[in-house]
Amino acid sequence: MCYVIIFVLPYAKKDMDKQLKGVKNVSEAKLLFAQLERDEAVLREELDLLLDQQSLMDVKMTAFQKMLPGMRNLNRDTQEINAVVTKASTLAESVRSKVRVLDVAKSRVYASLKRVDDVIDLKSCVDGVQRAMDAGDYEQAAGHIHRYLALDESVLMDTTTDLAKGSSSTVSVSFGLLREAEARLKDLVRSKFAEASSHSDASSLERFLKVFPLLNLHEEGLKMLNGHLSQLVRDGSQKNLHVAAEAKGDRAGVVYADTLTLLYEGIARLIESYQPLVETYYGPVWVPELLRHLQLQCDEQVVLIVDQLRDERHLNHKVQTVTIAMNARSAAGAIRPNILELDTLLTELSLCSKRTELYFTFLARKIGGLQTEDRCSGEEILKNCRTKMVIQELIATYIPIEHYFLRESMNKAVSLDVCNADGLTSSMADDVFFVLQKSIRRALSSCSVDGACAMLNHASSLLLTEYKTVLQSKLKIASSSGLDLQSMLQGRLQARPSSLSNIDANKVDSLITLNNIEIVIGNIDTLAKELQTECSKLFSQSGDPRANKLEPCLADLSSANTTFKQMKESGMSKLVEICVVPRLKVCTDVIPTVSHVLSEEDLVNFEVNDPFVQQLISCLEGVLNELKGSLLVQVFGQVVIDVAGELALLLEAQLFKCTFNQLGGVQLDRELRALIAYISSMTQWPVRDKFSRLQQVVTILTLETLSEILDYWGSNAGPMIWRLSTLEVRRVLHLRVDFKADDVDRIKL
Repeated sequence: MCYVIIFVLPYAKKDMDKQLKGVKNVSEAKLLFAQLERDEAVLREELDLLLDQQSLMDVKMTAFQKMLPGMRNLNRDTQEINAVVTKASTLAESVRSKVRVLDVAKSRVYASLKRVDDVIDLKSCVDGVQRAMDAGDYEQAAGHIHRYLALDESVLMDTTTDLAKGSSSTVSVSFGLLREAEARLKDLVRSKFAEASSHSDASSLERFLKVFPLLNLHEEGLKMLNGHLSQLVRDGSQKNLHVAAEAKGDRAGVVYADTLTLLYEGIARLIESYQPLVETYYGPVWVPELLRHLQLQCDEQVVLIVDQLRDERHLNHKVQTVTIAMNARSAAGAIRPNILELDTLLTELSLCSKRTELYFTFLARKIGGLQTEDRCSGEEILKNCRTKMVIQELIATYIPIEHYFLRESMNKAVSLDVCNADGLTSSMADDVFFVLQKSIRRALSSCSVDGACAMLNHASSLLLTEYKTVLQSKLKIASSSGLDLQSMLQGRLQARPSSLSNIDANKVDSLITLNNIEIVIGNIDTLAKELQTECSKLFSQSGDPRANKLEPCLADLSSANTTFKQMKESGMSKLVEICVVPRLKVCTDVIPTVSHVLSEEDLVNFEVNDPFVQQLISCLEGVLNELKGSLLVQVFGQVVIDVAGELALLLEAQLFKCTFNQLGGVQLDRELRALIAYISSMTQWPVRDKFSRLQQVVTILTLETLSEILDYWGSNAGPMIWRLSTLEVRRVLHLRVDFKADDVDRIKL
C-alpha cells in the first residue's frame, strides 16, 4: 500500500504546483481547497478498500509461494516426456520405412505367384479346351476360353522371358492355340444356336445362350435370342390371326380380343422364361434390351391384329354411321346400326383394352424389380410403345359407339315401357338403369380412365337431358289434362295393368311416373355407390392419379339425383294441388260457420260430438287411402307431408276468419291434436313441424289473460322458436273476443 502512495504523490505534487500558480485571489484558493478536500476523501475511500483486501492478497501470495517448487518439478517432467516422445517418433519412422519395404516385397511376391498361376492356367486352358471340344462339352470349353480371355498376354510374355529362355515361345504358341480354339468355339456356338432356333429346341437354346457371355459375346448372344423370340412371337400371332379370320361359335364375337390375349400371354411366358437367364448370365443391365425387342415385336403384331379387327368388324364404317345417326336423330331414312351387334363389338373393344392394361401391369411389375438405371430404361419402353397408342385410338373409337348404344338402348326401354305387375311402377325405371349400368361397367372394365370418364359424363348428360325430358313430359301431360283422383283410382283398381283402356292413361301415368322417379333416385344412389367401390378396387393403389380423375365424374353422376328429387317434389306438389287440395278446401270452408265462442257446456258437448274435425279427418282419410294403394311407401310418405303442409295453410286461412274465447281456443287445441295424431299415424315421417304455426296460434288463443303472452314472447320464449311475426301475434290476439282491441294494440311485443 505504501508503494502505491509513493508513486501517486509525485504526480499529485506536480498537478498541485500548476494549480497553485494559477490562483489569483482568495475565492479561487477556496475553490481549489474544496477540490483538494474532495480528492482527499476519494483517496481515503480507495485506501480503505485496498487495506480491506490486504488479507486476501496475503493468502494468495502464500499459496503462490507454495506452488513454486512444484512448478520447477513440472518443468523437469515436461522435458523428460518430450525426450521420450522424440525417441518414440524416431523409432516409429524407422519401423514404417521397414514395413513399406516389406509391403513392396509382399506385393511383388503376390504378383509373381499370380503370374505363375496364370502360366499354369494358360497351360491347363490349352489342354482343357481341346479335351472339352472333342467331348462336346461346350460349356467347359467356353469356361477355359473365358479364363484365357481374362489373362494379360503381354505380361505373361514378359514374365516367361525373364524366367527362362525359350519359355516365351511356348507361351506364344499356347496363346495362338487358344485364339484358334476361341474362333472355332464361337463359330460352333453360333451354328448350334441357330440350329436349335430353327428346330425350336428350348433346352439347346438355353444351353448355348449361357455360353455367349463366357466368350464375351453378350450383345451377339442377346441379339440372336431376340431374333429367335421375335420369330416365335411373329409365327404365333400370324397363326392366331388366321384362326381368328375363320372363327365361329360363341367366342367369334370377341375373337380379336382373344387373339390379343394370346399374344400378350405368349410374350409374358417368354419374359418369365428368359429374363432370369439373361439377368443371371448376362447381367441386369441387358434385361431392358430384351424387353425392348419383345415390345417392338409386340407393337408390330398389335398393329396387325387391330387393323384386321377394324377391317373385319367394319369399324370405321360403323363409327361414321353412328356419328351420322347421332347428329340426325329425327332425319327420315337415317341408317341406324343394330344395337345388338354393337353390344358384341363394344364388349370386344373393352376386352382389348382390358387385356392390354393387364399386360402393361405385368411389364411394369417386371421393370419395377430392376435397378434404378435399368428401371429408367424400361420405363421409357412403356412410355413410347406403339401398342399403347393403338389401343388409345381403339378406345377413341369405342366411346362414340358406346354413347350411341347407351342412348338408343335407353330410348328403346322408354318406347317398350309397360306397367309392372304391382301396378305401381313401369318397366322403364329399371330397364333404363340396366343399360346404364351395363355401359358404365363395361367402360370401367376396359381399365381405360379416359373411356370410363367419357361414359360417366355421357350417362350423366343423358339422364339430365333425354331421360329427364321423358319423365317431365309424362308429368306435364297428366297435369295439363286435369286429374279426377277418385274416378282415376277406381278405374285403376278395377282395371288390370295390361288393360287400362277404360281410364285416361295419361292420368294413370302421373302416379306411375312419380313412383318411377323414386325408383330412379334409388337406382342412381345405388349405382354411384357400387361404381365408387369398383373404382376403389380397380385403382387400389394409394394416390393413383387415375382414381382422382374419376372422382369428379362419379360426383356428377351422384349430383343428378338433385334434379330428379326436385322433379319428384314438383310432381307431388302438383298432385296434391290438383287432387287433394280442392277436396280439403270443401271441408275447411265450413270452419267460419262453426262458433268458437263456447261455454263450458258447449265444450263438453263438442268433446262427444265434434262438429268439424271428425268430418275433416274422414275426408282426409278418404283422400289418403285412395293415394296409398297407388304410390310407393316412400312417395306416399312425402305426399302425406305435402298434404299436411297444404292443410295447415287452409286451416290457418280459415281460422283468421273466426273469433274465439279461451274455451274456443281449448276446443281448437283438441281438434288440432286429433288431426296431427291421425296424420302422424299415416306416415313415419315427422309432420308436427308443418303445424308449428297453428300450434302457436292455439297457444295464443288459450291464454287466460292478455298479459300472459309476455311469458311466452321475446326473452321469455325459452326454447320456443316463434314462427309468427309480431304483426301476426297481434292479429291472433284480436281474434279473442274477451281481449279489448285497445289493450291488444297497447301491449308491447
